[in-house]
Amino acid sequence: GQQYNYNDAKEVESSTLIILTNMNERKLLLGKKLRGFGTGKYNGFGGRLEREETPAHCAKRELMEEANLSIDLDEFVIGSVGTLNFTFQDREHIEMLVHLFHINVQFRNATHDNTCKGAVSIIDPGAIRACDEMIPEWFDWWEIPLHQMFADDSIWLTYYLSSLDARREKRSHASLPKMNGWFHF
Repeated sequence: GQQYNYNDAKEVESSTLIILTNMNERKLLLGKKLRGFGTGKYNGFGGRLEREETPAHCAKRELMEEANLSIDLDEFVIGSVGTLNFTFQDREHIEMLVHLFHINVQFRNATHDNTCKGAVSIIDPGAIRACDEMIPEWFDWWEIPLHQMFADDSIWLTYYLSSLDARREKRSHASLPKMNGWFHF
């Protein structure tokens, strides 16, 4: 058999990414990056895990830091929908593992629509605030600025939202769709 070469072992950088939707209105909350990796691009909220932090705890912390939204930790546990794995030609020793979460919100005082199973967090849309890293902005599902996002988003994000839309139209009570993607750049 072939022997494993330990020099080929990859360092894994773990982070989180949150798909934050208002499914009743078919809206997606994205943030425009002001600094750091992806400056000028739109992205979901999230970031690197801190030492001894679980992905759900990291996602909760990052959403509060980047959009001023406090969502119960249980929503992140329920809303864990998969992973995205990234490898890079110019960084062969690094693999990025992104833990993906879906949080569905409704605006306070909005009419509640239960066409999709799953938890819904009630938020005050006026509570959403920018930070020094991101400016939050709502987009209609079919008007997402993919030309101002990372290339992989046009594949996995559109697939995920289409899966949500199909469940909504069928009034499906199935669990949230799962997403496990592998990308090499």
